Amino acid sequence: MKKLLSVKTVLQAFYEKYSRYLDALFRFIFALITYLTVIYATGYNTRISSPYVAVLLSLIAAFLPRAAISVIAAFLIILEFASVSMEVAAVAGILFLLMLLVYFVFRPGDSWLLSLTLVICLFGITPALLPIGLFINPAEVVVVIFGIFIYGLIAVVKKDFSVLSSSSGSLSLGGRINLLLNDLITNNRFILIVVTVAVALLFIAVIRHSRINYAGMFAAVAGGFLFLVAFLLGSYFLNVTINYGFLVLGFLLDALISFFVLEFVINMDYRRTENVQFEDEEYYYFVRAVPKSMIAAAEKQEENITEGTGDFRDHGAINESLLNKKGVFVHHPEEDAADKREE
Repeated sequence: MKKLLSVKTVLQAFYEKYSRYLDALFRFIFALITYLTVIYATGYNTRISSPYVAVLLSLIAAFLPRAAISVIAAFLIILEFASVSMEVAAVAGILFLLMLLVYFVFRPGDSWLLSLTLVICLFGITPALLPIGLFINPAEVVVVIFGIFIYGLIAVVKKDFSVLSSSSGSLSLGGRINLLLNDLITNNRFILIVVTVAVALLFIAVIRHSRINYAGMFAAVAGGFLFLVAFLLGSYFLNVTINYGFLVLGFLLDALISFFVLEFVINMDYRRTENVQFEDEEYYYFVRAVPKSMIAAAEKQEENITEGTGDFRDHGAINESLLNKKGVFVHHPEEDAADKREE
């Protein structure tokens, strides 16, 4: 544990020193992964479906606030869908507009959850979404659900591309919209992911913010077990095919990320929990204080002067009264007072 705390201290100091550059680097990497994933999952517009476009957009997003990553991703998805049909692009635009309005209720900074959810779902490693519950409030689960909706929309458009394409002419404007929405809300895999992730994240977020000891660890373990049981049962009753390789990979990432969050972000030391009670003229206050895990500051060590410093006495540079028998400096306040009186 001390080694982990030492690593955390070093990393924290390094980040504080170069936070400006590291933040930009992290935004660039996250944006690049997001845009490459979106381009790979869609690819309907050959002009923008290029890694060079993804790199250029990532460079722009690196010097903008974090919310810009999701905003640029939204425009990228709308442009991709516009190459399928304007109806599909309109549905995506309305969905993003609703999300924008929701962001005014929550925090604009939470928009990165949207991109993270989309990337994880498109990779098929859904259990990796579970650590999000460790550092969000229960109400912010709505943002994750929106991200799953975008994933479902991309999956449906890819499945029904030949019918939804405006060049096919097989459906009218209203028919395309009706087909898109109907396939979205009747897609068993989409329903399974929305329900299981929402329930698991709500459970993790509620337990994580409870007052029980080791709430974070219990929330991560119990939430993962709850998701696994619900996902397996749901896939059986909804007749959804499971890729067990990606499921296992998702849980491995879930365990790794949860460990990192619990040890390096939350890192509470429940062994030193204190319950404090105090009052004022109107209220009684009951406070439960849980300190963060940290390494105690190293004690300052005094450097002793060895007997080899006796040469100073020979030259009269230092008064012998300032040195004890072991050659260590000793301060005599009474002698200082006497010197001042003589002056």
